[in-house]
Amino acid sequence: MGDISIPLGERRLEAALQVPKQPSGVVVFVHGSGVDRFDVRDRYVARKLRQTGIATLQPELLDAWQAVERHNAFDIELQCARLLEAVRWLDGKRWASGLPLGYFASGIGAGVALMAAAKKPERVAAVICRDGRPDTALFWLPRVKAPTLLIVEGLDRPCLLCYESLGCQKELVVVPTDSHRFDEPAALDAVARQACRWFSRYLAEPHSRAA
Repeated sequence: MGDISIPLGERRLEAALQVPKQPSGVVVFVHGSGVDRFDVRDRYVARKLRQTGIATLQPELLDAWQAVERHNAFDIELQCARLLEAVRWLDGKRWASGLPLGYFASGIGAGVALMAAAKKPERVAAVICRDGRPDTALFWLPRVKAPTLLIVEGLDRPCLLCYESLGCQKELVVVPTDSHRFDEPAALDAVARQACRWFSRYLAEPHSRAA
């Protein structure tokens, strides 16, 4: 598999889907504003996750027409609705049905993913936000039930407020970065290691968790 098109009624979302043999779970990437499925950082993290046996879906939550309107890039309600539709499409696939689901989010996508996790808590097993803007979903944070990892470049008041507002099992990890974008190989590798650790822990098959 590779680039695909997800049908959502009259609209279609472009996406990248990669499925290893016998996946133990699936992670949906929720991009920030100005970032798409070709982002080298997310592709690197996705590749590392697949090496651990986790499938990855990287959808564009805005179609080509909506992406032209700048304000849509910050409409987390709209993007959350699209994300949940993409998950419903994913659940309709035989190989993905019943697999534990995780979100890996960045930028404004952090708010989108956390809102989606709060709205459908029974479907989400784990969430990771790589920096980003979880504060855009501040109202929803106490409703998030899935274990959530915040990966940040440094501690500040908004970051700590979001962390304290989460009502779930949670962890905060600081990964220093000079670029503020985790572009450096060492920072990106640290993010990937944290993602593999978190999702390997919480996206195991039910029988593996029981064992």
